[in-house]
Amino acid sequence: MIIKWIGQSGYILDAAGIRLVIDPYLSNSIEEIQGLKRMVPVPVAIEDLHPDYIYCTHNHLDHFDPQTILSILELYPMCKIIGPISVIEHAKRLKINGRNMVLIQQYESLELGGLKLTATPAFHSDPFSTGLLINDKQHTIYFSGDTEYVPELAGLITKMSGAKLDLFFVCINGKLGNMNAEDAVRFSLDLNSEIVIPNHYGMFAENTADPSYFAFLCSAQGLNTKIMRIDTSIEL
Repeated sequence: MIIKWIGQSGYILDAAGIRLVIDPYLSNSIEEIQGLKRMVPVPVAIEDLHPDYIYCTHNHLDHFDPQTILSILELYPMCKIIGPISVIEHAKRLKINGRNMVLIQQYESLELGGLKLTATPAFHSDPFSTGLLINDKQHTIYFSGDTEYVPELAGLITKMSGAKLDLFFVCINGKLGNMNAEDAVRFSLDLNSEIVIPNHYGMFAENTADPSYFAFLCSAQGLNTKIMRIDTSIEL
């Protein structure tokens, strides 16, 4: 399993012969719509993406970006968009073909060949928001998606995963309905993952955080953490 960070909460995951792209924001649409400029360039061209599936955790522009999604489907018409009802309803408004859409709700699972995807609860301003558990029969990883810290969430994730987490990707920006670094450390301690990786920072000056501070807090609690750079990968 190879996971590449493409900024914010976006990742490219290659495992079991499948390429799954999570929450890709590969445009400047947020600047065009809201005036928030990217702090980093787009790390991968759509032409080089070659996705089999796109998983969008919820219906916010930096997670479900119509400009990115429509560009992907134009080049890869067989690619399927997976997400909760808020994502699917937005996709319908964009006139995306139903054959390209796969609905998954909180607590539901989906088998993609050798990959099992499970949509987890998330507590965010989109009430249909999800996190994502991925299992390839050898490893279990968890993406928090956008969520506040809710103490009982860790117990739900532990029960749903059925195994110790190898990697935990957690939001740390502390704004707009997301947990901050301190709460992300509490959540990480609750989950006891082998490695914790922060995300949802460094894309917009108005909505970022310092990953080094998060790593410092993790180290003080004995948590093993890794700060990734955009367009770099981690392999299990």
